[in-house]
Amino acid sequence: MNLKADILKNILNERIMILDGAMGTMIQRHNLSEEDFRGEKLKDHPHDLKGNNDILSITQQEIIKNIHR
Repeated sequence: MNLKADILKNILNERIMILDGAMGTMIQRHNLSEEDFRGEKLKDHPHDLKGNNDILSITQQEIIKNIHR
């Protein structure tokens, strides 16, 4: 491992770490529709989901993975 990875691992062994970044901005660049937020898994959900970025971890996993990469 490199020095930065070692430092990060040590921090994670000692406490909870919260990563904060421009996730919402990165998601907005994809111009997702209501249907995109629903995906196949939540296509029949009774409420609007557009704007619920947390749901994208279920319905648009590749987008979320690519943002983190």
